Amino acid sequence: MRRHFCFNQSSIRRSLSILILFSIATAASMISTGCSVAPSAMSTVQSESAMDRVVRTGKIRCSYLIYSSYFQKDPNTGKLSGIFHDVMEEIGKNSGLRVEWVEEVGYTNIFPGLENNRCDVFAGGLWPNASRAKAATFTVPIFYSAITTWGRPKENRFNRDLNSINAPAVRIATIDGAMEDIIAKIDFPKAQRISLPELSSFSQNLLNVATNKADVTFAEPMVVSEFLTTNPGTLKQIAPEKPVRVFGNSLAVKRGETGLKDFLDVSLQEILGNGHVDNILSKYQLASETFYPVAQPYGLRRKNQ
Repeated sequence: MRRHFCFNQSSIRRSLSILILFSIATAASMISTGCSVAPSAMSTVQSESAMDRVVRTGKIRCSYLIYSSYFQKDPNTGKLSGIFHDVMEEIGKNSGLRVEWVEEVGYTNIFPGLENNRCDVFAGGLWPNASRAKAATFTVPIFYSAITTWGRPKENRFNRDLNSINAPAVRIATIDGAMEDIIAKIDFPKAQRISLPELSSFSQNLLNVATNKADVTFAEPMVVSEFLTTNPGTLKQIAPEKPVRVFGNSLAVKRGETGLKDFLDVSLQEILGNGHVDNILSKYQLASETFYPVAQPYGLRRKNQ
């Protein structure tokens, strides 16, 4: 009897050991399974496209940059206005989406804001180029701008050859990260750059030329014409027949967000086609010689055709 009892006790120990091992294996399996599910759920949230998020939330979050008629902010009331403000609000109205203006940015913060999902669209209007296309995806343009050279009225050194700007004695007025800064670095690397911080008003950039703190800058006529209304006779266009760049004015989204880009393209083409963009440009009193309109992708057939 004693031997039989000991045998049963040993069997019990073995059974308990097996039971414990089974429980540990089951728990480990459950933990492992749970861990594999959690990342999958997280992955689903992380993989949500910008367009899916816009549709789900019913809103488009926009950043902007203060730049002349493109985008304006009343310093007293904080009220926003401008060409691209009105364009984006019209898109919101037509699509039944709420537009939220979530962030004012400088040139160097445009793309990080999109990349980090702080906003869905940079809606201040931007000129696409190769370096910017590495960081964002751009929509169709709503109008084109020619960037030309500007100097003081008696500045005649560069009338015949803009390449003569590329000299150490020449000073180019720029704002950090802005297009004239990019042009100066690429086209005229030997010249000095008289730089302002990225959130500076562009009128200050023009004032630096007018007051002889710099010799030239590069700007579109639309912006300079506004400056000249309050500072008449202080600047002249140098070699207007030779623009240094011609760009479309576009919205920007995070690189690769083609669904949102497609939505914006269709929305922009809608308001280009129904004349609303023309109305907005007229509202901000843009003279026709200061920008190039987008050509319609069709022609009207004559009756005798």
